[in-house]
Amino acid sequence: MKRTAILLAALALWCGAAAQQTQPPRFQGADAKRFMARLMGETEKLAIEKQIPASELSPQVVVAFTVDTAGRVDGWRFLDNTCQGRDKCDAEPATERTKQLVTEALGRLEAWTPARKDGLSVSYTWRLTMRLPVEKIAKRQEADPLLFMGGDPDETFHEWARVRLRYDERFSSRGVAGLVHVRFYIEPDGKVTIGEVLSSPDEKLAREVIRVIRASKGHWVPRRVRGVPQRTAYEYRINFT
Repeated sequence: MKRTAILLAALALWCGAAAQQTQPPRFQGADAKRFMARLMGETEKLAIEKQIPASELSPQVVVAFTVDTAGRVDGWRFLDNTCQGRDKCDAEPATERTKQLVTEALGRLEAWTPARKDGLSVSYTWRLTMRLPVEKIAKRQEADPLLFMGGDPDETFHEWARVRLRYDERFSSRGVAGLVHVRFYIEPDGKVTIGEVLSSPDEKLAREVIRVIRASKGHWVPRRVRGVPQRTAYEYRINFT
């Protein structure tokens, strides 16, 4: 009997604790990840609609807000390393244009389903870090993007380079493998300038990649802004295994 009483008491305590747990608010039937995806998607649409230069946008924002008992967003604010107290975080301040767009995008979203506790709607505070697709926005804004052999370099250049790279016994015999990451530039006249090797497991392997990059001269069409060719950076990554 004593053991049964102890078990019943423990069960009662567990049930009481479970009853006190707060169920976080839901957005479109899902968790906060759905909210972040929708918010960043609407922000991207606004940037395209308003033709906001990608250079004026921040790649990351940190926000805090409360979902009230009616599912409305209240106390919306941006957090960064200049804030005080609990709002201070490691993030760099977002640009004013970014804050304006994200806040406007918020106004396009539906209400939340409020948090619940003990069967009642309660307020709930979120603190979320979101990444804005700045590179994607930049590509969509470019009427005349960078081309390699008439196509997207992420496909055409990668395929062209892959069949020309000589990853042979010079490297395999020494067990050289890993990621080579090189930044280079396509000049307005289509020439190629090597920038820097950002990552490589071996100096000779990096030189082999650079050899192929240099050989691509003449196949590039630089990015154009209002018809004027621009110096354009491109980063090439290849993993040797």
